[in-house]
Amino acid sequence: CLHELVAGDSSQWGEFVLDKIKKLEVIGIFFTLTMSVFFQNLYQIFHREAIGIMFGSVNNSIWEISKTLILPYFLWSMIELLILTTPFRKFVLCKTLAIYFLTLTYIFLCLIFSVFSPTSTYLTEFILAVISLSITAFLFCKAFSSSLNPEHLFVPSVFMLLLLATLFFSLTPFPPRLFIFMDRTTQLYGIIPENIDQGAIVLDTMYSF
Repeated sequence: CLHELVAGDSSQWGEFVLDKIKKLEVIGIFFTLTMSVFFQNLYQIFHREAIGIMFGSVNNSIWEISKTLILPYFLWSMIELLILTTPFRKFVLCKTLAIYFLTLTYIFLCLIFSVFSPTSTYLTEFILAVISLSITAFLFCKAFSSSLNPEHLFVPSVFMLLLLATLFFSLTPFPPRLFIFMDRTTQLYGIIPENIDQGAIVLDTMYSF
């Protein structure tokens, strides 16, 4: 009887933690979207200084916009970890999977949308971000409530986080010549010169077609 009572309490505690995680994930969607708007303007707010280059969006490319989702989502994950009393290793593993899923899903959705429309709008980017964050939150809750064993996957997950951090800080100053790194307004890559004539670039692009 005592064993059943303890097992019942453990089950109820697990359900309580999972419900709390679900609520925090929903709050995290609003937090990430709100902070994403701030980070998108960080480059201009700090007048093109290093902090804006590292954490903000230096152009209108898919990668630079996805950066403004990754960082707020990571910050909210740190807040969640401080609030929740959950197994640390499993949380890190599930959040690593979630961050990669969010990044790849958002980039994939933007690429699909660019097939039908070469230009982007804030409304489109907002809708795609909401979709990506919602799916990510759902899958994180599923992964965390599963029987996933983090013992042998914790070290690889930390390595993957460090790899993502390296990409986060290096791909802005040294972008590959790929579509996801191309500014969709000027067709340029990386940090765009401050006094560039964007109107002339648009006209040249239209003339080339």
